[in-house]
Amino acid sequence: MKVFSVLLPLLSTASAFSPSSSRRATLGATMPEAVSLKKAFQQQQQLEHASALSLLTRPEEEMATLEVLNNSNSVGTSATSTEGEWIDESKKIELILLSIWLVSLSAFILINNFHGPWPLAMKAVPERVFFLSHMIGGMLFGGGIILTTCIERLVAKSANAPVLQFWFDKVPLLDGLIVVPALTVSMVSGTGLSIVRYGGLNIAPPHVGAIFWTLIAFMSWWAVTDLTTQGSALTAVNEMYSKYQQGDVEGLETPKVVVDRHVSNVVSCFFVVLLYSMMVLKPGTFFPFPWN
Repeated sequence: MKVFSVLLPLLSTASAFSPSSSRRATLGATMPEAVSLKKAFQQQQQLEHASALSLLTRPEEEMATLEVLNNSNSVGTSATSTEGEWIDESKKIELILLSIWLVSLSAFILINNFHGPWPLAMKAVPERVFFLSHMIGGMLFGGGIILTTCIERLVAKSANAPVLQFWFDKVPLLDGLIVVPALTVSMVSGTGLSIVRYGGLNIAPPHVGAIFWTLIAFMSWWAVTDLTTQGSALTAVNEMYSKYQQGDVEGLETPKVVVDRHVSNVVSCFFVVLLYSMMVLKPGTFFPFPWN
C-alpha cells in the first residue's frame, strides 16, 4: 500500500505530460484563434473585393456625374438664352405700346391746341373734378420720377446683385402702374381745365401751352433715353446675378448701362422741376416770356 501510494502521484504526473493530453490542450487553446483568423481573412477578402469593384465602377460614376453637370449647364444656358429672348420680346411689345400711347396723347394735345375743344363732352365736366385729377396725377407723376431716380442711384451704388435684379425687374411695373397713368391723367385733366377755365387750350394763357409742350418734350426724352435702356440694363443685371448665384462674387460691379442711366434720370427730374415752375410762376402771365 505504501508503494502504491507513492507510485500513484508519479503516474498522474506522467499522464499530465503525455503527448495525447498536451495535443488536446493545444487544440483547445488554439481553436478560437483559428476561428478569428478565418474571420479576419474573410473580411480582408471582402474589403479587397469591394475596393476592386469601386475601381471598376468609379469611371462609370464619374462619367454619369459629368453627364449630369453638362446637362445642368446646358439647361442653364438654354434657360438664360430663353430668358434673354423673352426680355427682348417683352421690351419690343412694351415700346410698341408706349409709342402708341405717346402718339395718341400727343395727338389729343395737338388737336386741342390747334383745332379747339375736343371732345366737346369735356365742357360738361365740373372744374373741381379736373382740378383734383390734375393735382393727383401731377403729384404721382412728379413724385414717381424723382423718387425712382433717387432709389435707382442708391441701388446702382450698392453693387448688390440681388438688389439690382429685384429693382430692374420691378421698374417696368412701376412705370406701367404709376408714372404712365399719372402722366396721362395729368395731361387730360389739364386740357379739361384749360377748356373749362379759358374756353380751350388754343386760347389759354401762354404758360398753359408752354407746359404742354414741355410735357411732350419730357415724354419724348423719357421714351428715348429711359425706356429703351431698361431692357439692356435688365439683361446685364441678370448676367451679374447669375455669376453671383454661381459663387463668383469677386470683382462684381454694377453694369455700365445701369450707371449711365443716372444722367437720363436726372434730366427727367429737371423736366419735372421746370413743369412745376411754369405752373406756379405762370410765365407770360405774371411776367413776359424772355423771348417776347
